[in-house]
Amino acid sequence: MKKLLLSIFMVFFAGFTVFANNADLFKLDYNAVQAEFSQLDQLAVMVKSNSDLTYSVLKLEDANLIESLRLISESSLPDNSNNPVLGIPSFLWGCGLGVVGILVVYIISDNDKAETKKALWGCITWVGVVIILEVAWWGPAYGLFGI
Repeated sequence: MKKLLLSIFMVFFAGFTVFANNADLFKLDYNAVQAEFSQLDQLAVMVKSNSDLTYSVLKLEDANLIESLRLISESSLPDNSNNPVLGIPSFLWGCGLGVVGILVVYIISDNDKAETKKALWGCITWVGVVIILEVAWWGPAYGLFGI
């Protein structure tokens, strides 16, 4: 156990030595930061002055600002319907916690039936694996396989 912890510790801190050898990674270019924030300030003034400003209108008026700030449109944002519950896939919730996992997915995903179904399949898969392993383990003891 000590060797495992020591190896994890060494691997973890080996990454820090790689970054420590390159001190340029930690230098801050204040001029670049000020330039970025000045463009953000310009965008904030535009939004405050025009409450009906949308992305498409802003794209028509000042495409250079959008390009320099690397703004993305609302249509290119990821769809939240496919995100796992608390960062863990719903199948694993059901597989690992069973009925409790299904309940967690149902409550946290705001009654999303697709995610709950994935958790249910995880639970069914786990039950199937347990049944197969139990039969394989205890089957010979009870003469189920004719051995």
